[in-house]
Amino acid sequence: MLKNILAAALLFTMLATTSVSQTSNSGRPLGPAGSLALTYFQNVRNGDFDAFLRGIRPRRLSPDLKAKVIAMVRKQDVISPSAREGRVKLAALEPVLKYHERGSVIDLVVMQADQAGLLFLAGAAVVISEKALGMLTVGELQATVAHELGHEYFWNEYEMARENRQYDKTKELELRCDGLAVITMSGLGLDPSHLISALNKLARSHKGDLVNGDLYPSLEERIAFIRAMIEVVKGKRRGLSRVTSARPRKQSEA
Repeated sequence: MLKNILAAALLFTMLATTSVSQTSNSGRPLGPAGSLALTYFQNVRNGDFDAFLRGIRPRRLSPDLKAKVIAMVRKQDVISPSAREGRVKLAALEPVLKYHERGSVIDLVVMQADQAGLLFLAGAAVVISEKALGMLTVGELQATVAHELGHEYFWNEYEMARENRQYDKTKELELRCDGLAVITMSGLGLDPSHLISALNKLARSHKGDLVNGDLYPSLEERIAFIRAMIEVVKGKRRGLSRVTSARPRKQSEA
């Protein structure tokens, strides 16, 4: 198990290309992966995303396994932000972790790297490059960390698809993680469109060929999906609010 975790952990939030076909609510094209990811969230019963997440939330890693996973990051690459701005940004990520009940489970690790990016370290940590920490705003960092936390929910599906080279599936799962980021930001009363601006910044900053590019949907499809997902979440939450307010109050609540 540990070997599989370590082999798959270094997946940065980067961008690739894919075909397009369908149309999102924003008028932009959605490909097959985007359509499937959107349908996945549209089928959430009663639009209760909080209950949905509780139902699919994976078990936590044991302390021993978590320590082994984190140990894969070279100590000489790990840094502690010296600037107050960096520490403030990291502190602002606590509500995102708590939303997923990961406040004391997932560590935040800042490391030196050539590229600006983030990665999910297999149920143990979210690793943020020093460049990404400096480049992204608080809202953008919250949104991208929410995306990385999404990988924990779909880890086994993703690994199976990656190993079998089912790239349409890996693209769909990447978009599901974007969908969970939208749900997280909305649930915390934050602007989910920060994810779009973050992806644009990461794309502009990236140099060279993308590692494992076949795994990822295009920037265009990600943006189209995020915009469509924002509308889905708004509609679902409005519907849930109407249902809740329409329920008869118990006598003790009167």
